[in-house]
Amino acid sequence: MDKVRFVVLYGGEWSNSGGKFKYQTGMSKVILVSRETLYESLHDIVSRLVEANPNESSIKMKFIFNSPEVVAPFEVVNDADVQVFLCENSDVNTRTSLCVTTEQKRRIIPNT
Repeated sequence: MDKVRFVVLYGGEWSNSGGKFKYQTGMSKVILVSRETLYESLHDIVSRLVEANPNESSIKMKFIFNSPEVVAPFEVVNDADVQVFLCENSDVNTRTSLCVTTEQKRRIIPNT
């Protein structure tokens, strides 16, 4: 089974300076996953890594696609996105980090 390794950056936030996007991070971790990893599995792995309680917060996973044009970070939201990300990281020349932000879930207070 083929494995793919990449850096997960978390505890930071995205900045945009003159159209150049950068993730300014507090922490990082290298992880190794199967080339066949699907969205749900990657989401679970990353959620545990960043210690996100699924009842209280949600995570967003994004990456910069290596392109001659400047593009905004791509959000990983499904299996196809995961496969593109893993494909990028299978080649040493196109490696990119998975950047994770955590957002608190809004609590809905029912009318009483």
